Amino acid sequence: MSTADDPPTLRLGTRGSLLARAQSEMVARELEQRHTGLRVELFTYTTTGDAVADRPLHDVGGKGLFTKELEQALLAGEMDFAVHSFKDVPVTMPLVDQTDLVMAAVPVREDPRDVLASRKAKRISDLPQGASVGTGSLRRRCQLLAARPDLHVQMIRGNIDTRLRKLNEGQYDAVILAFAGLHRSGLMDDSYMTAVDPTILLPAAAQGALALQCRRSDERTRRFLEVMNDPATAEAVAAERAIVQALQGDCHSPIGAWAVADQAVLTLHVAVGARGGQPPVLKASASGERQIVVQSVLNSLAERNVQALLACGR
Repeated sequence: MSTADDPPTLRLGTRGSLLARAQSEMVARELEQRHTGLRVELFTYTTTGDAVADRPLHDVGGKGLFTKELEQALLAGEMDFAVHSFKDVPVTMPLVDQTDLVMAAVPVREDPRDVLASRKAKRISDLPQGASVGTGSLRRRCQLLAARPDLHVQMIRGNIDTRLRKLNEGQYDAVILAFAGLHRSGLMDDSYMTAVDPTILLPAAAQGALALQCRRSDERTRRFLEVMNDPATAEAVAAERAIVQALQGDCHSPIGAWAVADQAVLTLHVAVGARGGQPPVLKASASGERQIVVQSVLNSLAERNVQALLACGR
């Protein structure tokens, strides 16, 4: 039994992948540095998203499969908080009731761009005619095909290291991965990896951001976590997720959204493809206060009948 003299301890639940552990360990180290005497213990969980590696996520429940078991463990009191890649947290149709859960902090964001990993080209425009490109993302698929209709965009699953192994074995001419994941896991290699211009490949909502989640009623844990919150990142991510929410985006909706908060001004870029990951891609941008910017972008997309595009194939 703990006593008042024991050092405070937080239990951090994490997935077992290389990236998930790297992100959780990074957060644990920073919390221990910011709170003298605090100890953060890691507990590993296997999520459904990790276990189902032979089918596209959008066919088996979406990215919420990477957070479901962690959130259930939180609600059961098995751990105090979880660290999620924020883009894996569902905006609509969460798999776990969020009433008793809260995002206590959104730390400073990593570079949100996507990366082209290929030993045949540094840019998407330079890939060989008919090149095979691996990605499990419908958002990436539609934008790639909009830029290069000749590409063979093929489904790829697995963790970052697994996808890079498949590339290096020659199963694909290129794969698309998130810069943030590559950098945090120590796998970024400039010799064959190049960040992609967001005007060609707009990131997913919240890409590059982390979410520190705990029970809403757990004031003690919330106080520990709040020191890591970055208001600019939280503001940008909130705008991106508001777009997905307003469009009722689900795991079949290819929506890219990237916002940058600079003091009182927010700049928001959005790209929406046809349901199922096909072109065309509608784009809209705006700058100003968050609520005005989000509505301005939505109005622009509505004028071009974005809902009909997202409904294709339903």
